[in-house]
Amino acid sequence: MFETLRKRARKTYLWRAGLSLVGLIIILVATNGAIFQLAAGMGGMDITASPETYEGRAVILDAEFFVTDYVEHTTTTVRDSGSRSTSTDGNSYIAFQSVQNDGEEYSTWYFYSLYMKNSKTDMLYEKINETWEYLNDESGATAPPAPIKVMGTWSRMEPAMERYYTETMNELGIEEGDYDRIYLYTLDTGKLGRVNPYLFWALMAGCVLLIGWFAASVIGCFRKTYEKEIHKYLQKHTAYSIGEIEGDFTTAHPIGKDVWVGKKWTVYMSGASAKIVQNHDLVWGYYFRRTGKNSVSQMQLYTSEKKSIYINLSEGLTREALQYYGEEQPQMIIGYDAELERMYQKNFPAFLELKYNPAMKEAPDGTFLKI
Repeated sequence: MFETLRKRARKTYLWRAGLSLVGLIIILVATNGAIFQLAAGMGGMDITASPETYEGRAVILDAEFFVTDYVEHTTTTVRDSGSRSTSTDGNSYIAFQSVQNDGEEYSTWYFYSLYMKNSKTDMLYEKINETWEYLNDESGATAPPAPIKVMGTWSRMEPAMERYYTETMNELGIEEGDYDRIYLYTLDTGKLGRVNPYLFWALMAGCVLLIGWFAASVIGCFRKTYEKEIHKYLQKHTAYSIGEIEGDFTTAHPIGKDVWVGKKWTVYMSGASAKIVQNHDLVWGYYFRRTGKNSVSQMQLYTSEKKSIYINLSEGLTREALQYYGEEQPQMIIGYDAELERMYQKNFPAFLELKYNPAMKEAPDGTFLKI
């Protein structure tokens, strides 16, 4: 018995492990593996490297100097009535990093574009003022602005953005030179691996859960948790032995691959755990189906203690199981009826008098068949 249950439990665990791996792969592909890029670049993007090196990658950058904003990004909503409303999503800024050249008095400025959402506008305007105060102070008494850590996707500018960027640079009198490098790239903080940061971190949280599910599934393959409920049953019902249950299981009717209807017990798999039901306690059984969003197909069993047992089965397999119950468990009512439901809910003692109590009087030990 336990070998059969172990195989079914292991198959479930392997299936779960496979699903978790598929889920992880889907998330990593959807986010372009950005989490690995961010982990590899925790020390920050090397602004002196060729900009093509980081193209399309999620990066972390300590943004230092903000020169000006040059493009406002908006979204226009058109309603059914024809009215329109426009909201500002954020702005693109011209920024640069100053890197001191080895053995030289001067530093090289690396210019790039940076998109930030609208909620950061006030803070960035303050950074722009700090940048110009620092650049215009010939005395050197003004400290440079404190860098802010930003995270986003490093991308080649689209043609329209490149045009606005270049025009603004020309207006500022900034040209490519020995100490001025102009990158036609933008750091889009509104994206991490093709998705917005909020969705990205939600997906990363999902990855953590999937990794945990995968680990638990792999560990489950080597544990005997599928036996737990049966051993708990034996601890509660000390009159029975594991040998009796195994003997009944050997002659039980297999229903599909996960249910075994014996003469004394029903054993079934619920996920990766084996459950056991004492047939002697069953009073009613029928097939239940619900369609729609939360659809189910179940064999529903009810006990003399008014407990419900739901086993996921197709209609055909349920009818097969109910046939065996009808033949071997005379105390059970088989099949659904609205009047039976009302009696079960409102007048349970009368319900038990229909079949259960009379059968118990004839065979109080539950031995209805000669085994």
